[in-house]
Amino acid sequence: MRNPLEPICKGRAALEYSTLHEPGTDTQIMWLCRPNGERLELMHGREAAEARAAALIEKGAL
Repeated sequence: MRNPLEPICKGRAALEYSTLHEPGTDTQIMWLCRPNGERLELMHGREAAEARAAALIEKGAL
């Protein structure tokens, strides 16, 4: 079973958190997803995921 999704970017994207962290840091590894849960990219950190989601929305890909 997958982890719950957390909506970001006014619900136009979502994050699926994992229990993984980038080695040697506290940066959490998570999936950037479509609102329906379709996984798009593995991201390292919430800030990076939000920035990538915003870029994909701007391009019209999300």
